[in-house]
Amino acid sequence: MTSAEAMSIYQGVLDALSTATMMGDVATALERTKLPYLRRTVNSEVIVETEEDLAEGFKVYGATLRGLGVTNWVRLATDASFLGENYIAGHHVTHSLKDATPVIETYASRMVLMLEDGIWKMLELESMLSNSKWPIHVPRVAQDASRHFGASSAEDDVRKHAVAPLTLYQTFIDGLSEANNADDFETYCSFLMFPYTWHTERSDVVIRSQEEVRLFFDDLRESVVAQGGDHLVRYAEKAEFISGDLLCGYHATEFCSGMKSVYGPIKSRMVLKRQGTDWYLKSVTNSLSNTKFPYIVPKPAKALVTLRTIQERTRT
Repeated sequence: MTSAEAMSIYQGVLDALSTATMMGDVATALERTKLPYLRRTVNSEVIVETEEDLAEGFKVYGATLRGLGVTNWVRLATDASFLGENYIAGHHVTHSLKDATPVIETYASRMVLMLEDGIWKMLELESMLSNSKWPIHVPRVAQDASRHFGASSAEDDVRKHAVAPLTLYQTFIDGLSEANNADDFETYCSFLMFPYTWHTERSDVVIRSQEEVRLFFDDLRESVVAQGGDHLVRYAEKAEFISGDLLCGYHATEFCSGMKSVYGPIKSRMVLKRQGTDWYLKSVTNSLSNTKFPYIVPKPAKALVTLRTIQERTRT
């Protein structure tokens, strides 16, 4: 795995996605993007989970470029290297031209690719734009943008190590479950990053202290008992590293009596953040219709609200 190979792959993905964006080719955009996909500017961060949201973003950006008169959208790799067998990280510059005349100031970006089913796909994109909303309707190049790339260090990227995100996620939620079942509040809180956010179908709450967690922790235990259970189980369904220090995972929770499930499953999504060598809960979304935290009785909802929806309704 050489740098030349990484550069060739990286440029190939850039070319495919650039052409797809200008042509409005949603099928190629979906084929060459790994979901969930992390999209950053210097002022915003959004995790795109669904094909519908991804398609909308590509359509909007392509229409914007064409509306500005761009005829040539050229993205050129400046460096690329393998983070591991299945990941490549690199940088590129974007030239938005009407024939040979710049329409938008040239800007730099960092992209991470992931190999899935034999296809290299975009997993993470950080661009030196100042836009605070997504989709991006009018690209605005950030001033003094170069300084923002300092935090993107490949040396600290978890994807450099041979660890499966699903295994890591299952280990994390097992720790939470063991603490719940042992009624060990202090251990449970050791998995949490304060403040962290809690979301349901209709509500968004910022949890700032252990005191705010206490009632939820106690109520969850009482809910298990009220449903005829003696413990709860969380089992991971899928997970992916969406950046060098962020993991997005999905799991289901069941209340059980012995080996028998008596309630659930309740679908959930967690975003974990790595600090040092440890992982902490940054955000949790449950497929519940409860509007208050803590809740006494969990009320299942039909679907898990997307992170993009949450971002839109919590935007200040």
